[in-house]
Amino acid sequence: MTTVGLVFGGRSVEHRVSVASARNVARGLADAGHAVAPLGIGPDGGWVATATARAALDGAIDALPPGGRPVHATLAPLLESGADVLFPIVHGTWGEDGTLQGFCEMLDLPYVGAGVTASAIAMDKVFCKQVLASAGIPVVDAEVVTRAEVEADVAAALARCARLAPPIFVKPSVGGSSVGVTKVERREALGAAIADALRFDDRALVERGVVGRELECAVLGLETIEASAVGEIVPGKEFYDYADKYLDDGAKLLAPAPLDDDLAARVRRTAAAAFAAIGGWGMARVDFLLSRDGELFVNELNTLPGFTDISMYPRLWALSGLPLPALVGRLVAIAFERHADRARLDQGIKGWIAEVGK
Repeated sequence: MTTVGLVFGGRSVEHRVSVASARNVARGLADAGHAVAPLGIGPDGGWVATATARAALDGAIDALPPGGRPVHATLAPLLESGADVLFPIVHGTWGEDGTLQGFCEMLDLPYVGAGVTASAIAMDKVFCKQVLASAGIPVVDAEVVTRAEVEADVAAALARCARLAPPIFVKPSVGGSSVGVTKVERREALGAAIADALRFDDRALVERGVVGRELECAVLGLETIEASAVGEIVPGKEFYDYADKYLDDGAKLLAPAPLDDDLAARVRRTAAAAFAAIGGWGMARVDFLLSRDGELFVNELNTLPGFTDISMYPRLWALSGLPLPALVGRLVAIAFERHADRARLDQGIKGWIAEVGK
């Protein structure tokens, strides 16, 4: 029996969502025949005691407590877990952005999800947009404004954005759950929106607004990327912001989305191509904007998507014939395949070094 270390919680604003996701993943792993080792990370980054992590998975607590100690002094639960593979379900920064993936690589532990590079690219909206555009993937027109530019000459920074007609969306380049995202209807409000976004990151993405529909597609795979049925988010507010996602419960999640077959197929093809463009393997949820005149744009990729009861990623795969136990089992299998492939490449490098040294 494989022991899967289920890593959840974390420092980001999505801590509680991660706990809820982990409960679902734990059930799926158990149903797939795996043993689950609960590995919780508190809001201060410390790894909590196994009993505390187990309490969160069992529903006794909804969030993990801070440990109050330096992170390096709290690693015992991980090191003593006996995990054969890690299943990170830590959403947002310090989990979905390549940092946790790099830690797994240093530990030489197989892990579920995209690797360091793809995770980091997907988490950074500016870099992701640049990579996708260079691969011919359609993205929304935007400008990038840095903190340094604003401090040096805010008028010049705002003038550069003048070519984008309202409505405009302003976002921190790095962040999740729509935190720091503002819809700007009047140009006079753009400066305040950029300042708000720069509270969360050193770069702000100023993006042309697309009036239309929000679609989502799940992808899965290693050498071959598969795409699921397509879902749709119908926001309960002007756009799908943090409150609409987690507080107000006003959004509607349509699965499958009411699309004609040709458009649905185009979404699936583009989702797989976008994931391949950032060098992804494992899983991602690809979010799209569909304009009223039929233009399709990739909005972003989430390499550790939600796994709650209502989350689109597992729902879309269930609609596509892959229920939760089979889905998480497949992800664990991909993790082992990728780890074996990395080991093969490493041996090739060491063999070359040995030959050169003769």
